[in-house]
Amino acid sequence: MQKNHVSTSPSPVLAPTFSLYGEAQTSVSPEFIHIEEISARSAARNWQIESHTHEGLLQFLFVFSGTARIQLDGSEQDYESPLAVVIPPRVIHAFKFLPQTEGYVLTLDADGLAGQSEEASRMFSVLRTEADVIGLNRTDQSIQRFRSLLEQIDIEFRAPGAASTRFFVWLIRALLLLLVRERLRSEQESNDHAADLTDQFRTLLEAHFTKHWPVQDYARQLNLTESRLNRLCQHRFQQTAFGLIQSRLLLEARRKLVYTGTSISQLSYELGFTDPAYFCRFFKKLTGYAPSRFRTEVSKRPSQINDFLI
Repeated sequence: MQKNHVSTSPSPVLAPTFSLYGEAQTSVSPEFIHIEEISARSAARNWQIESHTHEGLLQFLFVFSGTARIQLDGSEQDYESPLAVVIPPRVIHAFKFLPQTEGYVLTLDADGLAGQSEEASRMFSVLRTEADVIGLNRTDQSIQRFRSLLEQIDIEFRAPGAASTRFFVWLIRALLLLLVRERLRSEQESNDHAADLTDQFRTLLEAHFTKHWPVQDYARQLNLTESRLNRLCQHRFQQTAFGLIQSRLLLEARRKLVYTGTSISQLSYELGFTDPAYFCRFFKKLTGYAPSRFRTEVSKRPSQINDFLI
């Protein structure tokens, strides 16, 4: 799922509260359900829904075509379909769709049909408490399962029959169970992608650390922003990208001081420093030792050599 045009800003001080967008807020029953196509409310408004919130309502937006600019509280971002948006009560949200965007908006009482049993309440709790954008599996079979359930809910909503509430419970729980699965799959894919990117960074670092590339150059090679690369490294390695660059350079300096007899001056040039004095300052700042003293200390305690290389 492609994301771009990221911006964060304080949420509006006041945002209108609706039952459904553009309609006055009213109390709803635990059996409350509403479903409509995205076009039903947005087409007449230039495919845009302004910032608003709902009290006591859980809303799901399913987008099957086009892109959508989605605001959730203070975050606004463009997303490519197919996707689902989870909007718990009181979350300020807004949308801007491409014309002819296809999808559905499903609105429920937050404690109603999706969680009337303890088991269901636990199963779907993650969908009731945290706003989220979930990239859906792009396979035709996966999308068709979501479409079919939403279409069945829509048909029953427009022409309810005997035991409609029970029928809604089955359909909605099946839909939300699929969504929970997709959320788990999306999280795993995101984690796998993040691991792949940090592995690529480490490979680049190994090839270029003596060239003293700034973080910006590594980020550009990976098609990332500096801040994104730093967040990925911080999450996986508990260090920023810059910290990892410095650590790799320092490790190589320690190895050369321990395992070679190369002069400090020559060693500094081999590590990409243009000034041996700058190398000495770099090394002492990170270790507390001047390079020459470090080499002497290691020679005095060869049995503890690994301690010096950590």
